[in-house]
Amino acid sequence: MGVRIPIDPRSELDYIDIIKGQLGSEEVVMIIDQNNNQSFTDDSLFSPPPIDWYSSKNSIPITFLVSNGVDTTQQQSWIRIGSWNGEIIYGSDEHLAALITIDDKIFEFGVIDQPLSGYFTYGLNPEIALLSSQSDQNDPVNIRDLIKMDEDLKLNRVYYKFDSINNDGSILRLIKEETFDKKTGTQVGMYASEFEFRSAAGDTVNTLNLHDKPLIIANTCACGGDTKSSQAYFEIKEAYQANAYVLRLDSFSENLSDKWTINMDDEFNKNADIAYRRKYCSRVCFVIGKNQRILDKFLITDWKTNLPEALRH
Repeated sequence: MGVRIPIDPRSELDYIDIIKGQLGSEEVVMIIDQNNNQSFTDDSLFSPPPIDWYSSKNSIPITFLVSNGVDTTQQQSWIRIGSWNGEIIYGSDEHLAALITIDDKIFEFGVIDQPLSGYFTYGLNPEIALLSSQSDQNDPVNIRDLIKMDEDLKLNRVYYKFDSINNDGSILRLIKEETFDKKTGTQVGMYASEFEFRSAAGDTVNTLNLHDKPLIIANTCACGGDTKSSQAYFEIKEAYQANAYVLRLDSFSENLSDKWTINMDDEFNKNADIAYRRKYCSRVCFVIGKNQRILDKFLITDWKTNLPEALRH
């Protein structure tokens, strides 16, 4: 069986060719046209191993054509392909890297676009992170370090808005930002977005009235049978409810009735969803200080590492 994996969701012209078959009665084997020469005669047969999304050990180098928005160019990258629950799945195994010099200082960036992880293009929902500078190494990258389009990077004590990136990631645009301290949003250091919500218990509350103590907004989700994010919420609530407000934004969980739980399927809570969830299966935790600024954000299951330090500020 032959398939064509698209390089770009907006183009049918750019693709990678793959043949899948069997040796004997059981072993699944594949061939990838790695050099994009429309031939499999110079490519190797392989049996796809179990997929491991956290390792590049079995990633395969490939060559392909992709549009940069003006011209079609040849590029090279890696594809990760393997078996999972009896199926063959794949994804691109790359992130962009860029070096930028500002006032004689060199900064290294990485860019990803998670919603396009099966493609080799950028621009749907890209995120940029500072990986290192001449004086600092930012490794590993955490959620707080990922900057979305129209959010701001701090470089050399100056903020720059992540303005745009073109289709193949070859052109990145940053614009100097003069008003970060006045902005409202979910970046660390910004004023927190406020919203009114109706809790699962039926109470209507505005977050403007919750700033006499720190405010913790914890996203949980039972999607895929997950129980860890909900368990983390209950642990946070038990540890901090005396000294902070702990709100839970949830989807999929059953029997929601807590006065501080917000059912994200309730249309009344749309503004909370826009401000602090943005996707159905979110597990991000936000910490907001009494000064109404975002102190930190991280995966809720990492709260024991991050939350005590955030609340010390």
